[in-house]
Amino acid sequence: MSEIRFSASGDRLAAFRDALRQSGIRCRSQQIRMQQFFAAVPVRSWKPVCALAEQYAVTLKIRSQHGLRFRLLPYRFRIGLPAGLLLGGLFLYWCNASVRSIEIYGNTRVSDTEILTALETLGVMQGVPFREIPYTYIEQQMRLAVSDIEWITIRHEGGRLLVDLTEETKPPALTNDRIPTNYIATVPAQITKMDICGGKAMKSVGDLVKPGDLLISGTEEDKFGVCRYYHADGTVTGIYPDSFTQMQPFVAELPVRGETITNTVLSVFGQRISLTLGFVPPRRTESIIYEEDREPLMLLGRALPLTLLHCRYTRQTSAITVFSADEARAALEEAAARYELNLHADDTIISKKAKFQQTDLGILLNINYVFEGVIGKTSEIFVKLS
Repeated sequence: MSEIRFSASGDRLAAFRDALRQSGIRCRSQQIRMQQFFAAVPVRSWKPVCALAEQYAVTLKIRSQHGLRFRLLPYRFRIGLPAGLLLGGLFLYWCNASVRSIEIYGNTRVSDTEILTALETLGVMQGVPFREIPYTYIEQQMRLAVSDIEWITIRHEGGRLLVDLTEETKPPALTNDRIPTNYIATVPAQITKMDICGGKAMKSVGDLVKPGDLLISGTEEDKFGVCRYYHADGTVTGIYPDSFTQMQPFVAELPVRGETITNTVLSVFGQRISLTLGFVPPRRTESIIYEEDREPLMLLGRALPLTLLHCRYTRQTSAITVFSADEARAALEEAAARYELNLHADDTIISKKAKFQQTDLGILLNINYVFEGVIGKTSEIFVKLS
């Protein structure tokens, strides 16, 4: 509570004290020393005290003033403090009245990027005021936009937009083990192993087959001439040849990374403010590789709704590249290794004969392989109904 401590002196001091008591003015810390009266009264009682002092010809002297109003009084002409308080209040209101961050919970198959992209398409992103978000409408549209979402709710706490969702439970995969099929060869090979899971074997180990030959039959005719159809399945392994041919020229035009320009951007509630003076973004007609690094700004261990983006624009151009004979051979060997890894990762290489042929334009690599692996596949039987 604010109060004023004063001292009073005069010839009618006793009458002044009696008048204070009779008027009901509450005085604290009353003392009389050396013909002076000391006391403290609330600020609201100071004017009646002054009126009584004037009536009884008593001189008042303010000794001290206590309270918040007196502490703030010296700052009444300083506009920085109220302006700072006002701006701080507006900033806190802005932080809690608009989307500062979006947090997603409950997703396993659906990525955060897919959900954020769908929300942005519906107009929900950083910096959007919460009062402008139609929550029920957004929830309905999100279930239509992302097919794997079974249930979703959107709410906000402070400046965070919380997205809780439940993904759709997928039914068990349908099996095709009841569809009538044959198992046929896909490459010319010699059979080394047969594992029959259904149907009747039409070949045996050691037989030579060509593409399209029937390995496991899914049809069977009984003694009455009635044909029955089954799902023929299994694994037939064999030895088969294959080849790889590729040309590596000595001179080729290859894409290369050109000049890189960097722009530092301050992201505030989704709004981007460029901090690089004189930055001119590349034209859209140019072939550009865009990369960016995010650096969240921290205060007292907490992330602020401010992010520094280091955006890199790299022009992609082409350049004439000259290969030596050794470099061309190395490039061809790398391409052959990719071929073996991508197309024959599960096969065993029985033999491999490579032949390099150098011409004036480049080097030609021809590799003859012999693999051991799966040589067949299932093929549906199409039955004409009578």
